[in-house]
Amino acid sequence: MKLAARARSLGRVNLPSVLVLLSVALPARAQDAPPLPPLPPPGEPAPPAGAAPPAVPAPPAIPAPPAVPAPPAEPRAPAPYAYAPPPNGSGALALEAEPRHAPRYALWLGGGLGFIAYSGGFYDLPGSGDIETTGDYLKPGLAIQADAGARLARRYIPYLTLEYSIMPAGRRFDGGPRTTATTSFVGIGFRYQMGDVDGVSFPIDVSVGWRKIQVSNSTGTYGVGGLEILRLGVGVDVRLSSRWTISPMLNLSGGTLTDTGGTIQFADGSSPPYTGNGGIPSEATTTYFTVVVGCSAHADLLGK
Repeated sequence: MKLAARARSLGRVNLPSVLVLLSVALPARAQDAPPLPPLPPPGEPAPPAGAAPPAVPAPPAIPAPPAVPAPPAEPRAPAPYAYAPPPNGSGALALEAEPRHAPRYALWLGGGLGFIAYSGGFYDLPGSGDIETTGDYLKPGLAIQADAGARLARRYIPYLTLEYSIMPAGRRFDGGPRTTATTSFVGIGFRYQMGDVDGVSFPIDVSVGWRKIQVSNSTGTYGVGGLEILRLGVGVDVRLSSRWTISPMLNLSGGTLTDTGGTIQFADGSSPPYTGNGGIPSEATTTYFTVVVGCSAHADLLGK
């Protein structure tokens, strides 16, 4: 009885209603199914059944943002400086390490030592015509020189000079009282330096002044003097530093002696023919010469 009732109820189901329900359920189920692979382009064979679908290309990679540079490191403080004393002997190289240059303007001071010799004669002996030679009064000896001047435009040096020498007495005094002989020169000069004044140059030195020769012993003191018109010096000037130079030099000079002063006795008891302040007559004057070979050192002070 129950089965017959259920069959009768199913028979009363309306067919159109069933179709509507099926049309709604099938699309929903289709949406849940995986998508079908794309169709191949025209002209290409279809992929075989059961083959894996073609790979889908990956999307382009997004470039990474540029790296931000790290901030610069803070500079480290320098290590403390430790003074190391120079090795032994480095002080001797100080002059070599110092730049050398001659100042344009400076106070020029210095002096030197040399060997001096005389030749020629002092005067003619009256009545005989013989010459009283320089060797009768003195012999070669040592000379000391002092200079004071100014360096102008690096190469030009006007200066004042004093030369003083002590030497043995000459032949006239052999065997007599102990006699000393001295000579001096006081004058003004001008020096010009050719070549490299910052290294090695070649000075030419011209001076003029008063020359005096004097001998002295227990019997008296006698001197003769005169104007020395030309005193010429040549040599080499070597600059050691911006302040100091050394100069080996050769000086040649000559002149006549016209003035006299005092008197003295020779070893034989005679005396010079021209004594006192009478001077030497012009007809009796002769020419003498001097040669000085020495070396001097000068400093350029207060200069730039």
